[in-house]
Amino acid sequence: MKVTDALLDFAFNTSFDDIPDNVIHEMKRILIDGLGNALGGLTSDKGKFGLGFARRVGGTPEATVLGMGGKVAAPIAAFTNAELLNGLDMDPIPHIPPIVVPAVLAVAEMQKASGREFLRALTIGHDIALRLNRVFGMAMMISLTKYNKTPDINGNSNEHMLGAAVANALLMNLDREQTAHALGISAYLCPLPTCSDWESTIPKSMIKYVPVSWCAQGAVQAAMMAAEGYTGNAYTLDSKFGFPAIYARDVEWDPETVTRNLGKDWGVLNTMYKPYPCCRFLHASLDVFYRLKAKYGFSANDILEVRCNTGPFTAHPDQYAINNQVDAQFSGPYNIALAAFDYTPGPQWQDNLRLTDPKILALAKKVKMIVAPEYAEYKKTHPWSFYARVEIDLKDGRTVSDMTISPRGTAQGESRLTDEELETRFCNCAAVILPNHKIREALEIIKHLEEYDSLEPLMNSLTL
Repeated sequence: MKVTDALLDFAFNTSFDDIPDNVIHEMKRILIDGLGNALGGLTSDKGKFGLGFARRVGGTPEATVLGMGGKVAAPIAAFTNAELLNGLDMDPIPHIPPIVVPAVLAVAEMQKASGREFLRALTIGHDIALRLNRVFGMAMMISLTKYNKTPDINGNSNEHMLGAAVANALLMNLDREQTAHALGISAYLCPLPTCSDWESTIPKSMIKYVPVSWCAQGAVQAAMMAAEGYTGNAYTLDSKFGFPAIYARDVEWDPETVTRNLGKDWGVLNTMYKPYPCCRFLHASLDVFYRLKAKYGFSANDILEVRCNTGPFTAHPDQYAINNQVDAQFSGPYNIALAAFDYTPGPQWQDNLRLTDPKILALAKKVKMIVAPEYAEYKKTHPWSFYARVEIDLKDGRTVSDMTISPRGTAQGESRLTDEELETRFCNCAAVILPNHKIREALEIIKHLEEYDSLEPLMNSLTL
């Protein structure tokens, strides 16, 4: 069977009741995480530019702009909310939520969908995106492990908009043929795989490794175009010169990996959440640093040098160049310095006072990022590991060290973030704009979202 047909069968044959309770619960965790990130993203320059774009373009009032409120055309709401959600770079791995959540949320609101309809579409769209990522997203990890660099032509999360387009087609009640065209249109709208170009530049640009805002907007427009009768290559995932020919350049295109156990194996259960607003490659070092700080009780002023022995990291060519918020999100030394001074992870880590604080920048200079040979060895046996060994020289003559292979936020064992931890982080991010009663209300609505006839109560709780 063709990949496209298998995905469409899955989409059309899966009802809300077919989705296991633990999968729905995890999708609610994704929402708590993502919507909190979006509210915290109001403090980011990236998010603020998104808001300015929404105000300028506007359009038919169909969907809500998070935090600030007001309605704009669904594609524009998707664009803006994606910028907000990705503004702090605290979204999970893989980077599916900044693309799928804003797109599906906007269409669900436009269509006046119920909570059940929204959760069904969101879960299906997320699963399709993740299955495509299992092939396309491996190119980066394989290259880093083998060559300590990412591929020269490299996409990072671009393919997620295809899953969002299918979810939106479901919400718009498109038939099977129209849904296939929505998928094909979104594939042709997909951005170029230029992640390595972004990685190699300083200062870091706001568009990051992938323009999540365009991907979200494109996923909405693809479904809307298909609804009007516009056509694309409905079988681009199965064509000789189609989507895989571009996005699977450095990996083998394996349709079986995409379609295996559809409706039974739900990858969302393996989501890796971020406790810190920075690149996931830096989290293991931060975890170990915090552990050492708690164990030995040293302060920032006690530190002579910090050595983070971890994996190769190419997303920021000069880890000490902090010119903007995106630079900060991809600098190991900067984030270790913030941890040393006990700033709470969240929006506060990237405000202008921190970016220009001489004591933070001075301590960052004492942090060395070193490629550890063990990193690649652990990757061979633990594909989702992020090995880190941190050594700290203190002024009293001590050298303290520790290591980890599983940073906090992974799906299994003690490293899994609890529901309470995700809710606490939501509150921290939402507090930049919402009063406490709205924060509590939003959390309760998300927990019981399938009981609501529309998303209006949720959107009201997420805006001023």
